Amino acid sequence: MKFSSIEINNFRNFDSIKVDIGNKNVFFGMNDIGKTNFLYALRYMLDRDIRRRDLIDSDFHKRNISTNIEIVICVDITDIDSPDTQKLRAKLKGAVVSADTEVFIRFVAAYSNVSKCAEISMQWGGNTGKLTEMRSINGFFDIDGVFNVIYISSYVDLHDLFKKNIRALIKNDETTETGDNVTESIIKTKVDEINQEISKLSGVQAFQDKLTPSYRKMRDESVSITIKSDFAINYLYSNIVPFIHQDGDDNEYPTAGEGRKKLLAYSVYNILSEDSADKRINIFLVEEPETHLHRSMQSALSYFLFDNKANNNMLKYLFISTHSPFVLGEMDDVNLVRLYNADKITAASETYAVPDDWKTAKKKLNRALSEAVFADSVLLVEGESECVLFERVMAVIDPYYESKGIFILCVEGIGFKRYIDVLSALNIHYVIKTDNDVTKIPRSKPAIYLQAGFNRINGLIKYIDPLVTVDILPINRNLSKADSTPARVRKHYKSHVAVLDDIRKRYQLYLSHCDLEEDINECLGRTRLCNLLGKTNSADPINLLKSKKQYMMVELAGKLTKSDCHKIYNHYNFACLKAVRNEIQ
Repeated sequence: MKFSSIEINNFRNFDSIKVDIGNKNVFFGMNDIGKTNFLYALRYMLDRDIRRRDLIDSDFHKRNISTNIEIVICVDITDIDSPDTQKLRAKLKGAVVSADTEVFIRFVAAYSNVSKCAEISMQWGGNTGKLTEMRSINGFFDIDGVFNVIYISSYVDLHDLFKKNIRALIKNDETTETGDNVTESIIKTKVDEINQEISKLSGVQAFQDKLTPSYRKMRDESVSITIKSDFAINYLYSNIVPFIHQDGDDNEYPTAGEGRKKLLAYSVYNILSEDSADKRINIFLVEEPETHLHRSMQSALSYFLFDNKANNNMLKYLFISTHSPFVLGEMDDVNLVRLYNADKITAASETYAVPDDWKTAKKKLNRALSEAVFADSVLLVEGESECVLFERVMAVIDPYYESKGIFILCVEGIGFKRYIDVLSALNIHYVIKTDNDVTKIPRSKPAIYLQAGFNRINGLIKYIDPLVTVDILPINRNLSKADSTPARVRKHYKSHVAVLDDIRKRYQLYLSHCDLEEDINECLGRTRLCNLLGKTNSADPINLLKSKKQYMMVELAGKLTKSDCHKIYNHYNFACLKAVRNEIQ
């Protein structure tokens, strides 16, 4: 069984939206974009407890009560050997036939002006016939016998979770019933002893001595009032709470700390889901699990959420909303669903299905991309030096640039294509800045040099736009070592500047005049650069920057004045900074 899509119409901030989904999905986007509403759409569809809450006029998109709320989920049932597919087919009975490869589940809420809330109906069926009306008895629909929704809020309360589920969590072993009876008898005897000891306390005795005379003043009656403890354990497990026992320490400590309590709560939910797995299909809806967790704890939780061995394969159907890149750190076989809007009211979406081969590159890609996917506009650069410089300049130009959805991402080389795949699929605006390097072709005799920067731009254009099949930038394939000097490299650039400017505009690809250090020197000038680096004018600032690349760039960035940063920002060589802020049309 595999979830295929969900369509939401006229519900809250969703006018009409259809999203491709899978069995594991991560929903993300800026605040107030609709992530919680998306989970609520799933809950109204699949969770009886939420369905009991009335849908009122404000639940309809822009209060349009003349149009029904409609939520439709499509499920792929081609895997006939799957136990979950079999459970679903068994409940559907006549509503699905053997030829059906998909199941549609439809939720409809029609507003009633009489009751001032919506009346709910549900249908389901296969893709080859009409949908069948579901039976409903006291708000219990047929679908409630199929799915068990486990909703975990961002502020889960561990002790409340224990209290509500203690009977399900603690079950006596029937084979040891005699032993349990003996233990319960011992507990009762000890409770009686506790009551007797409480009655002997001096404060209890003093109160008892005062109470009888006071009572007799109001009623002349030959009685005495005795104060005794009536402490009893009506349910043996009603006060059970978890404690921490450190290895090598005989003491036990309360489970203080929100991080530890939250991870314990997830462990409890996992145990609870095991009990219902045989009868119903568990669907986990998790809202912002990173709340209260340090990033190391978020990484640990990510491992639990996405590694089947860690969660005993209980989280097969998982829907998560998050703001945290660390929650995505271990993602595997996941659909990334980006929610965004243009008018601040109506949500739209894009989906990226993380490919099977992602796992081999996961550690490298996840850590960088998991931050970038939360942005609206991303500047992709080759190395950390570019990041250091550009982050400093952007912080001066707009100190709140990151909160506005702008992110600078280092790809650690020239491997831009994997990042393009994800960002373009999620409709995230991206800009690429790359060096205009001229490099020697390995093992070429006599030595031949290649316009690697030009060649890279041509390749990226063809990758971004498959309709382009020829090189846009002409490549000179007979260059010598002399052509690799900065002066010759800049000359090659200037001879094709009109084409390169058009490429900037059409594809958001920004080729350096030469490289980062040369471009800075062009912008600020040798004298200013030497001054910033604390050197005399006779020094070579370019080679100095290149000699200790990242270290020197950190030193330089820290000394840049506001005037320096504005000069860099407005220079042709660094127009990529304006582009990522959408200031270049």
